[in-house]
Amino acid sequence: MSGFGIRGADLVRDHERAGRHVVAGGRRIFVREEGEGPPVLLVHGVPASSFLYRRMMAPLAKAGLRAVAFDLPGLGLSEKGTAAGAYDWHALSAAIEPLVDALGLRDLHLVIHDIGGPIGAEWAMTHPARVRSLTIMNTILDPGRFSPPFPMWLFRLPALRHLAIGTLTPFVFTRLMRVEGVYDRAAISAAVGEAYFELLVRDGGRRSFLDVMAGFDLTAAFGDRLRAGIAALGAPTQIVWGAHEIAIPVAQLDYVRATFPIEEEHLVPGRHFPQEDCAAQCARVIAAFAKRYA
Repeated sequence: MSGFGIRGADLVRDHERAGRHVVAGGRRIFVREEGEGPPVLLVHGVPASSFLYRRMMAPLAKAGLRAVAFDLPGLGLSEKGTAAGAYDWHALSAAIEPLVDALGLRDLHLVIHDIGGPIGAEWAMTHPARVRSLTIMNTILDPGRFSPPFPMWLFRLPALRHLAIGTLTPFVFTRLMRVEGVYDRAAISAAVGEAYFELLVRDGGRRSFLDVMAGFDLTAAFGDRLRAGIAALGAPTQIVWGAHEIAIPVAQLDYVRATFPIEEEHLVPGRHFPQEDCAAQCARVIAAFAKRYA
């Protein structure tokens, strides 16, 4: 849908119609797929959902790949609830396995972003034979040395988080996305910002989002596990990173460069969400890397 007067609700409706719900691990998970060929599993973080990858689906499909984006439990259009412990990083990682099985993804190319980095990497570490390649995008793989920046820390502090999410509006959310999320502010229209906001808060999403934010594992011990597990993964690995990132400290990028065997690095003209700033470029380099190791 395009044209004058488009709203966030229109974008959400179009996004939902482009996907389907799959029951995996006893939960309804929203999945959006496009194309045929070797699968590319796209893992999102916060405050996002599979909507983040919508503009990358067609280019990946045209490159001969099966683009698969899904909503982590508690986010986007996937099932939301208040079960204790359901939304920490390890629980979210465990939710990937039944989904991959339900979709029949035997081997796949893995793309991880934001907190989808540690979540997706933890799954990959326990299934190394199923990962053909790994693309690392603006994420946290050294959690023990990561301090959540503003506004992320607002949603983690017990004294402020309920107030922060309760008073968050589509207008404020869109402004935050334009400042911290993208380099080209025009990349996030009012309608796109509204769509992100609706996908975050609908169906009790404010509560589950806070549960996700409270479930970060920022321990050095988990960082050690990630370091050893990714190093042992043995999958060809590349970096695709928004060069103008301000939400994730550059120390996280430097750590990835210094710690893991990186075959390629692509700094693209974006911020934290290069999927919005330069979707076509991101899709192109991910597709080229995946096809090399298909």
